[in-house]
Formats: sequence, C-alpha cells, structure tokens
Amino acid sequence: MKKVILFAKRNLTEMIRDPLLYIFCVGFPIFMILMFNVILHYIPDGQSPIFYEKSLIPGIVMFSYSLLMLMSSLLISKDRQSAFLKRLFSSPLKAYQFILGYLIPFIIVGLCQTVICIVSGCISGLISGRGFVDFGNACLLFVEMLPMMVICISLGMIFGTILNDKSSPAVSSVFISASGILGGAWMPLDTMGNFEKACGFLPFYESTYLGRCITGATHTPIDEVTTLKPIIYNFSDRGTLYLVLMLGYMVVLVSLSLFAFTNKMKKDIS
Repeated sequence: MKKVILFAKRNLTEMIRDPLLYIFCVGFPIFMILMFNVILHYIPDGQSPIFYEKSLIPGIVMFSYSLLMLMSSLLISKDRQSAFLKRLFSSPLKAYQFILGYLIPFIIVGLCQTVICIVSGCISGLISGRGFVDFGNACLLFVEMLPMMVICISLGMIFGTILNDKSSPAVSSVFISASGILGGAWMPLDTMGNFEKACGFLPFYESTYLGRCITGATHTPIDEVTTLKPIIYNFSDRGTLYLVLMLGYMVVLVSLSLFAFTNKMKKDIS
C-alpha cells in the first residue's frame, strides 16, 4: 500500500504543476456560475429555473467532472508516451495498484471541485436571494455526486490507456460536450419529451437529475399553467432507476479501466 501511496503522490504532484488543473478544474466552474447569473439577470423571473442555483449547481458539478476525465486521459497517455509506465511495469506493482495510484489523486481533486462548486452556489444563492440548500442537503449532494466522479475518471483512464497523448484529449472533448448537452447541465431536457427519456439512460443526466432531487430544484415551465404551479424534481419518479443505472456504470467502467490497463501492461512487458 505504501508504494501505491507514493505513486499517487507523484501523480498528484504532476497534476498540481499543470496550470490546466487550475484553469479547468477550479476556475472554469466558478466562471460558469458567474456567467449564468449574468444571463439570468436578463431573463424574466420563473422562465428559466434551470439557471437557478438549485438546478444549476448539480449540473455544473457533474460537468466539472468531465474535465477530470480530460486531465486523467492526458496524464496517463503522457506517461505512456514518455515510457515512464514501461519502467514502472518492472516494479512489483500490480495493475489494480496502478489504477488506484491514478484514481486517488483525481478523487482528491474532484472532492475539492465539488466543495468549490457547492460553496460558490451557496454564496451565489445568498447574494441573489434565491437560496440554495442547507448543510445537510449539501452533504447529501456531495455524496450523491461521487459515483459520477469515479465514472468520469475511469473513462479518462480508459482513453489514456488505449489512445496516445494527441488523440485522447480529442476523444475526451467529445464526451465533455456530451456531458453538458446530454446531461442537461444547462439545457431544459425536461421539456423535450422522448429525448429526455433517452438521456435518462446516460450517467450524465442521471447524476444531474438525482442532484436536483436533493436540492429541490423545479422543472422548466412549459406554459403559463406550469409556471404558476412549479413542479419539483421528485426522487420517487425515476430516482431509484437512475441510481441503480449510475452505480452500474461506475462498476462497469472501473472494471473496464482495470481490464484495459492490465492488457496494456502485459503487452508492454512481453
């Protein structure tokens, strides 16, 4: 375990040295909160609750994890290209220990991301007067987002393992765009009928939906009737299904990352 911790420390140090960490994983989520607050200033009250903190923050937290996917794919693919991993493969470390060594530092960064987003949402809600969530629900939101964090990091590790340092960022960027659009982070998928149902089978939307159930967000109004009677996201509607699917994605993708890394390790050693 000591060797895993040493390897994780090395990876965390490499991440801290990279300015992209501060631009994408810290600055960008805060910038998005500020940007959507400016946009909301010019929209009539009640017309776009998706931009309110209770709806927006779960989406931004989910989207911020997709940036971790980019960072993890870059780090692993660069280690492969520099032959750093080939030298380490001769060490006693096993494949699952390498995976842990990459997973741990990114989880640490992801936890910091989540705290930054939630605290920024609370501050924004206090300033705007729209409110956000109490401490208990903030902690519950923090826990609910963990599977999505692991999913994104695992995807990044898979891309970094099977692709080089030039193609892995390109593939990751496709998933980053997909997470924002198909995850309903700032798009009113709840007004799109069958399209929303299709997105419900993807972990991006599942994570956002469950987060909005916790924060008590309201659905986007479709007409004047629903504007007068806002509908709150309800866990009992689809929550159980989404939770099971999201946990299933997490288990499958962690297993795939371990499988891909093990195969790559065997090929490089032989």
